[in-house]
Amino acid sequence: MQSVDRALAILLVLARGPEAGLPLAEISRALGLNQSTCHHLLATLKARRFVEQDPVSRRYRLGIKAVEVGQAAVQQVDLARVALPHMEQLMRAAQENVNLVILEDDSAVYVAQVPCDRTVRMFTRIGERAPLHCTGVGKVLLAYLPAAERADILARTGLKRFTPATICDPAALAAELEKVKAQGYALDREERERDVACLAAPVRDYRGRVVAALSVSAPASRLGPARQAEILPRLLEKAAAIARDLGWNG
Repeated sequence: MQSVDRALAILLVLARGPEAGLPLAEISRALGLNQSTCHHLLATLKARRFVEQDPVSRRYRLGIKAVEVGQAAVQQVDLARVALPHMEQLMRAAQENVNLVILEDDSAVYVAQVPCDRTVRMFTRIGERAPLHCTGVGKVLLAYLPAAERADILARTGLKRFTPATICDPAALAAELEKVKAQGYALDREERERDVACLAAPVRDYRGRVVAALSVSAPASRLGPARQAEILPRLLEKAAAIARDLGWNG
């Protein structure tokens, strides 16, 4: 544990240091460590690309892996904050409930919502978990996973039937997920709950990874084909806008 603590302390010193980096002697002095111990820790961090060393000045600075961890942490904290203004605009345009959902522990988890005034009720609540195979948001999150990771999740969760429309056949679900990737959005056609429909689109992070799903949900009677065609462009536009705010330029 002492080595872990010291390695983290080195990262903090470098994070607070100048852009040009710091020499070994200065890092050692800042932490009260002898240079041999500090050099050993820096060598490990360098091998894992959390630290890099200038070949000329021999100064150390944060490496690409430290940057990735920092950016990922910022995005996880800020995802809902970044998304909410776009969600509010989408709700006003669609006049239906808008949700933001992430993948966590084999479930779709609702992390932000903007309800509309006209709804009879909210179908989910912030913090609620939902199955992946029978929700629009869940299908988006599954569709963009690596095949092996997706297979592992489905093996653990199974394909439980919730309504007559639930897709419970593995081959049919695989075809559905390929369709989601091809068209760039997913539909829930009363698959988890009767008279509840949903349109969902992927939200990407700065590296282009799908980190969330943005959705519009409504009573199925209000979200027929014509209404879907009206809402879909706005949904895709707002999902892309959130991704841009997260740093994705694709």
